[in-house]
Amino acid sequence: MASNTILLLEDDQPLREYYSLSLEAHDYEVVQAENSERIVELIEKYQPALVVTDLVMPDHDGLEGIFKLIGKYSIPVMVLSAYPEFIQLSRPVVTATYLKPLSAEDFVNAIRKILARPIHP
Repeated sequence: MASNTILLLEDDQPLREYYSLSLEAHDYEVVQAENSERIVELIEKYQPALVVTDLVMPDHDGLEGIFKLIGKYSIPVMVLSAYPEFIQLSRPVVTATYLKPLSAEDFVNAIRKILARPIHP
């Protein structure tokens, strides 16, 4: 059974709420976190279909969280960043990259597109 749960890691609380509400309006369940510190615990507990992460966060960077996932889980990772140089760094190891901010419509459409792809463990 496919999960409709999205793990959203974003330190900017208003933006995290905006994206979360956008997803919930389209029948996704959203697990929110402000950093990647508990990423493994949250993945094991909620088994999300997708991880969406900011790359630049005060306590833990998103790349650190991504590297915790590589090789352990077959889960797509969508990266959001306001910094194009960080987007370039993450491209080789993630499913998709987007510059912030995204409109609610573009955000939801990006997630639909990612989830429509077959997963290759």
